[in-house]
Amino acid sequence: MTRPPSLPILLLVEPQFVLRRTIVSVARDLGLVDFQEATSVARALPVLAAQPFFGLVLDCDDAAASTDLLARLRSGAFACPADMPVLAMSSLPDPERDAWREAIGVTGTLRKPFKIGALLESVQAMAGRRP
Repeated sequence: MTRPPSLPILLLVEPQFVLRRTIVSVARDLGLVDFQEATSVARALPVLAAQPFFGLVLDCDDAAASTDLLARLRSGAFACPADMPVLAMSSLPDPERDAWREAIGVTGTLRKPFKIGALLESVQAMAGRRP
């Protein structure tokens, strides 16, 4: 029996339990990606330092913490490649931070609340798969 191909593993940093679990469950059920979860940037830092991931889906509502994480990621401070794909999520419109994230190569920013389909399309694009 052949083993199914492994899914890309992304780190999801999202403090809201229901949103986090919904994202993880739907992505796994559809066989798109596998997520490892962190409830905050503080909890994500040691995880990023310890193992590489294919990509990162990051809640950016804590602007200072998420900006620090992204700056450290892009400087090569973690086990992940410095150019790892990143998708940001935020409930706060902030054109200046959006422009900064775009300038450092963040794939995009989804505004909360968003449809799960929009997030999954972005994750599929990050993983190099067609919808």
